[in-house]
Amino acid sequence: MNKRVRTLLRVSSKQQLHEGDIPIQRAEAEHYIAKQPEWIFDKEYIEKAVSAYKNSVEEREVLQQILTDARAKEFDILLTYMSDRIGRQEEYSFYVAALNQLGIEVWTIKDGQLKTKEHTDKLLNFIRFWQNEGESKKTSIRVKDARKEMVKAGKFPGGRAPYGYMLVSSGMVNNHGRLLKKLEIVEKDAEVVKKIYSYATCQGMGYEKIAKALNAEGILAIGGDKWKSGTIAGILKNPIYMGVYAINKRGGIEGTRRTDRREWIYSEKQIPELIIIPQAMWEKAQEIREERKRKLNAAKEQSLKIYEEQYKAPFTTRGRLALTGLVYCGYCGKKLKNGSYCNHWMVKSGEKKVSYIGRYICPGKCPQRSCYGQDYLEDIVFQIASACINRLKGIDFMEVLTCRQQQERAGFERELKKIEKQQQNLRLDIEALEEKIPEAIRGEYYFSAEKLSELLKEKENLAIKIKEREKEVKNNAFEALKYQNELKKALEVPPDWKKEFENADLKVKRMLLFSLIDQVIVKDDNIRIKLKIGYEDLKQETIGFAVPEQRL
Repeated sequence: MNKRVRTLLRVSSKQQLHEGDIPIQRAEAEHYIAKQPEWIFDKEYIEKAVSAYKNSVEEREVLQQILTDARAKEFDILLTYMSDRIGRQEEYSFYVAALNQLGIEVWTIKDGQLKTKEHTDKLLNFIRFWQNEGESKKTSIRVKDARKEMVKAGKFPGGRAPYGYMLVSSGMVNNHGRLLKKLEIVEKDAEVVKKIYSYATCQGMGYEKIAKALNAEGILAIGGDKWKSGTIAGILKNPIYMGVYAINKRGGIEGTRRTDRREWIYSEKQIPELIIIPQAMWEKAQEIREERKRKLNAAKEQSLKIYEEQYKAPFTTRGRLALTGLVYCGYCGKKLKNGSYCNHWMVKSGEKKVSYIGRYICPGKCPQRSCYGQDYLEDIVFQIASACINRLKGIDFMEVLTCRQQQERAGFERELKKIEKQQQNLRLDIEALEEKIPEAIRGEYYFSAEKLSELLKEKENLAIKIKEREKEVKNNAFEALKYQNELKKALEVPPDWKKEFENADLKVKRMLLFSLIDQVIVKDDNIRIKLKIGYEDLKQETIGFAVPEQRL
């Protein structure tokens, strides 16, 4: 019986794309299919310049399309060059399992068929993708280390030329045969840079004032645009203007956090031919900027605290994030802040495009998770808020409370059952790994004893974390029961709130949310909402209650 085969071809960078990696993978796949008498090529999926390490399964459109086609029974076999073409994270072993459950065989040219029928098969897949992730981490470390050494040696680490410079040929070629470039000062633009630093250090002007001054003088920014405060900020923070390269300027998840300049990695010596601003002037600009930022943040935090405590309302209704001031990190307890940004680009017709990406960022940069998308968080909170208003209106409080207790108890029971299943699977994994270690020591197994021991240790550490989570859930269940038993007062909600909330614009929504909600606590993919519903015009202090954890 003939089997329909589809191939997955992927490159993780534009460099690989330009070097013709896709044709190589395609030729290998064609040759492999030709050797299988029952296989018939049907179609190919191509991912261009997409990282299988930085992106999850949900973020990769091609993998989602493959799943959709698999559900529609459009093909029988998925073939790719190596398992790392599918993914470089442990979670991709579950993606393979999902395809197998849909009746799709997953094959790789280098590793053969990836099976998930037996427990040992699943473990081998897990180890395979775990290895892929490890290789990606090692590659990333090597690239970062190479860039560090380049910067320390005073060599251009790559990227675009900052304002005031242009890229020119260095006359040197790297190990891959590509011509390396270096920076060279553009004198006309360098004079503008000097003016910016003079405004900042001699006249004490801030980013916005400097931008307005340059625009008033008719000086154009990069691309002939008007100057913006963000562009000025970038110039005043960049040490290249004192003749020093620097990297490691951003950290955290996906580089969302701007690191302190004391954490940056600088060139060991100044590069005379790149100096536009004296070092003393650059340092002075940093001191002025950092001191101004410190004072503004301190004043803002104090004003925000006083205002919200006094009026129980948002400090401002400006901005595009509706939950600012309400949402807290479930790991560290800190209030999430605005981490939004805009992407700007130009299409072939010359039209300028912009897309807004709204995000909530944990200031504590919790390693478990510190970034939440605006749509991802606000949609579920709006739904819950609207549902709560609708459910509480005209309903006897004790009936609602009893129902909520039952729901919450059921939620804790489901969580404990889930934890029990995870513990059972971990025990099986640990037993399987321990059984294979003697074979690995004798050299009779595919993986080395060291790698199996490393994975075994990771599994044991995960078992400890799950045990701690079990204890936490049990404590939460006890506290929730105790807390709910203390709630005896009825709640009153104006009868037109639900309709008003659903039809309101963002500013009105923020005001209503502050009147209704005490806190939104997010912890990775779980959310808890504490409501604060009072009597009459909400002047009385009331005890809030917790909405059961909701899946995001």
